[in-house]
Amino acid sequence: MDNSLMQLPATGTLQSSCLSRMTKAGRAKISILEEDAASAGEIGYMARAMIWASMPHSKVDGAHYKRDNGIASITMLVDPEIGLPYGKLPRLITAWMTREAKLTGSRELMLGRSLNEFAGKLGLSTSGGRRGDTSRLKVQATKLFSTFVSLKAHQGNDFNYKNVAVSDDGMLLWNPTRPGERSLWESTVTLSEQFFAECVNHAVPFDLRVLHVLRSPLAIDLYMWLTWRVYKMPRPTLVPWKSLRFQFGAGYMETSQGMAHFRAEFHRCLRDVSALYPAARFTSEQDGLRLYPSRTHVSVRSVHSLGARS
Repeated sequence: MDNSLMQLPATGTLQSSCLSRMTKAGRAKISILEEDAASAGEIGYMARAMIWASMPHSKVDGAHYKRDNGIASITMLVDPEIGLPYGKLPRLITAWMTREAKLTGSRELMLGRSLNEFAGKLGLSTSGGRRGDTSRLKVQATKLFSTFVSLKAHQGNDFNYKNVAVSDDGMLLWNPTRPGERSLWESTVTLSEQFFAECVNHAVPFDLRVLHVLRSPLAIDLYMWLTWRVYKMPRPTLVPWKSLRFQFGAGYMETSQGMAHFRAEFHRCLRDVSALYPAARFTSEQDGLRLYPSRTHVSVRSVHSLGARS
């Protein structure tokens, strides 16, 4: 599958009456294609370590989670009573923390005096109920802030590693049953020195709007990985399916049937990502995904311009 052959709609010819009938996600997709992230004020950042880590897509029992893509192994650890972060919310929170750390230059981040206020900072719905964002936000924030990440590179007999705790301390004073209720003090999280350094020195820029349009955690991980992976790529590179499953395929059995299910879901998410990031060039082949030198979704010049204004 070559995404350069995909035909996207001529968005400039859409009539306003059609736009009014489109869903919010549909209008967001058109905005992403018609206006770059810098012009829209929607440049986001993700700590590189968390792109490597690829958090669980769904709930994982226990307090230990490991992925290995053949180049490096990533282990996530957490207090068993708290549990591992999973799904879309911790990815949004991580992106927000990374951007705040870069723009404020502070390890201590202000989260807000209510769950609704923090949800607003993340661009989330403040609707309650069992499936509302705020009903799950404090739970996933607690899991993420408690996470410890260990990265180990495979380089022959050498042992190269990095241990990163997401935060040193913090306090979440929100009442999950009353998300709009304001506490007397502001909830905060203080990033660890290692994670703060990752955010400031090794953050990958991306279009923040894409995270809100994509629903699947796998699609979000794939988008982040693509815009990072193609940066300064000197030549076409084939990434084997086995490596892709190790990095992204948590929950799929290590069998031929499991690989078939993973590839089907991977291609579905790849189409979603390609529709929003058409500059990414790749072909899906029998042995893996071949990546070609491409433009990152947010240009380096745009990032430097944002840094100069902040």
